[in-house]
Amino acid sequence: MQIHGKDCELATLPSLRIPNHQIAGTVLLLFWLVQTATAAQPALTSSPESLADLKALEQQVQAVAKKATPCVVGVSGGSGVIVSADGLILTVAHVGERADRRVTVTLPDGRRVRGRTLGNDHGVDAGMVQLDDKGPWPNAKMGTSKDLEPGQWCVTLGYPVSFERDKPPVVRLGRILRNRRGMIFADCKIMGGDSGGPLFDLEGRVIGIGSRCDDDVLVNIHVPIDSFREHWDRLVQGEDFDSLSPRLTFLGVGPGDDISDDRIHTVVPGSPAEKAGLRPGDQIVEFGGKPIDRYEQLPPLVREQKPGDKVTIVVRREEETVTLEVTLGSIGG
Repeated sequence: MQIHGKDCELATLPSLRIPNHQIAGTVLLLFWLVQTATAAQPALTSSPESLADLKALEQQVQAVAKKATPCVVGVSGGSGVIVSADGLILTVAHVGERADRRVTVTLPDGRRVRGRTLGNDHGVDAGMVQLDDKGPWPNAKMGTSKDLEPGQWCVTLGYPVSFERDKPPVVRLGRILRNRRGMIFADCKIMGGDSGGPLFDLEGRVIGIGSRCDDDVLVNIHVPIDSFREHWDRLVQGEDFDSLSPRLTFLGVGPGDDISDDRIHTVVPGSPAEKAGLRPGDQIVEFGGKPIDRYEQLPPLVREQKPGDKVTIVVRREEETVTLEVTLGSIGG
């Protein structure tokens, strides 16, 4: 796991290995650690106010850990979480690196299986891996992240490098500190090896994926689960992209110098236009069901579409009328 290009290996808050059968009795200590680490922060809500509250919190953490542990895996030196019965894993882009890469996935019981990377959004650091064996696999339910509030309890699991490998994932308890587009800050400490590990709410739903950390206990950054949902199709289809960069819809044609000439004069090699069969000299008279009288009407219609959309184009080619279908591409992102 990296921040500012440096390996993140140190932690100021101790991370505790809590096997499922030994979780009882640890929540009080974890609560004290969280209170100590966040003493300088504004008062947070949802803090236990009695021994009964602490016991209830302990039971919730136990339930989350029991439910989540079978789904949390190691991925090429990082972590991940299985979210579908057919073996789809959520992790981060700096673990996946690029699409269609062969990886070894380590299960909580120490067994190793094979998979391949799917898409990676390098802008927000979101990535996916598909297991070769279609399962069925134990899988975690995904929640939402848009409504997370400061003070909300959360649990993270992963495989930090400072702990013994081939053991169940380490469980840590904390709270949401800040939630803004593209980043969730929490105070449950993560470190090297936790990259790609899931962040759960106390209902056992995945709300984020561990991305970056620092020595400061308050700098534990997770990719919101909603960032995965927003670009789900692109990730599943194995696309490497940066969702934070401008992404423009691309057809790949250009006009001539004479503004009165409405014919296409340029078709970019390898572009969606060339693949669809458009040729220099064609005049587009209809795009996506909308008539075109002048070339200048075409670019705004292209911008209304999204990359990957399939659009029917009607062109006048000498004395013929030809109907073509184009799958639009993108520039940037």
